[in-house]
Amino acid sequence: MTTCARQSHMRQLLVAAAMLVAGTLPAAAQFPESVQPSARVRVWLPEAQQQENGPWRRQQLRATVAGVGNDTLRLTVPGTAGTLAVARADISRLDVSRGTSRVASAFERALGFAVAGAMSTALRNNPGGSRWPSYDRDWRAAGEGAKWGAALGAVIGFVLPTERWGRVRLR
Repeated sequence: MTTCARQSHMRQLLVAAAMLVAGTLPAAAQFPESVQPSARVRVWLPEAQQQENGPWRRQQLRATVAGVGNDTLRLTVPGTAGTLAVARADISRLDVSRGTSRVASAFERALGFAVAGAMSTALRNNPGGSRWPSYDRDWRAAGEGAKWGAALGAVIGFVLPTERWGRVRLR
């Protein structure tokens, strides 16, 4: 192979490699398939100032996706007119709603209330007292508190289900 032919062949390989790399850049910047119009999302945006009753230096925005571009997410925020455009580079975290589940909420709340009930009843246990809890052992009081806490938590979780969120990985 002559020197000119080698150089021509190398140029062709470099051009093909450059086209391959350039072709994958826009694909990497696209949002995942789960972020589609009409999907409910929770977007975490950076915040310069710490806000009261919120995540540390982050704004949490719940909205419905109105449109998806390569580098922009257009959102419809409840209680506002029009749409809000959020740059992909500004999003620090993105979650997509999986809806609400009464059963999952009941289990989660039952577990949390059971732990809280067990701890509070064991701490308040008075073995010689006449008011509840008055068990001879703290672990028995904890067991009884866990039962009542789990029952109460399950009812609350079933009646007032919470929204389930799935994290979306942005490349």
